[in-house]
Amino acid sequence: MATLNCPNCGGAIEGVSPLIRSIDCSYCGAWLRLGNQLWEAEAGQKSPLDAPSYLRVGLYGTAADGTGYTVQGRVRFEYGQGSWDEWWLESSHGEGFWVEEDDGVYYRHAPGKDISLTAHNTIGVGQMLALPNGSQLFITEKFTATIVGREGMLPVEPEASQLITYMDGVADGEEFSLEIDGKEAYLSQSEVFPLRDIRWDKT
Repeated sequence: MATLNCPNCGGAIEGVSPLIRSIDCSYCGAWLRLGNQLWEAEAGQKSPLDAPSYLRVGLYGTAADGTGYTVQGRVRFEYGQGSWDEWWLESSHGEGFWVEEDDGVYYRHAPGKDISLTAHNTIGVGQMLALPNGSQLFITEKFTATIVGREGMLPVEPEASQLITYMDGVADGEEFSLEIDGKEAYLSQSEVFPLRDIRWDKT
């Protein structure tokens, strides 16, 4: 972990891991992005994310096996039926992953694997989508969402108002999520994350 001095105000931001590519400065509110190996500042959000959640940025927890988890950041998405958050967590073993809640169940997603797709625009719920590895993904859900907020430290550089297409599906008996951002597509496996079995520091 390293300490970064905000290029906008000079404030010291501690605990920056090598996985991080964007941060909001808690001193001046600027959003910092890592580009060409240099940190650059741009205007931050006009208002903080306000929806209550079990998680919060900075929260630390310990699992029964001794693994520590730190909540590093959050991205807020909005779609036709409401909004949801995805949280970026890092473990004491140096791995990072996303956690999202769906109907009270928390799912863990590794950083998506970059794949190439050609026919996703014409694929809908109930249809099959061919994946590069030869598997067929049966689509169970498809929708578009907009990024409306972000905070903390993130491994990506999300743009406000960025439109993203999501598809959930099943392939070879496993659940997967597909995130399509313009011409780029990322595939990740969905695994239940025992969030409530972790002892979280709520102070």
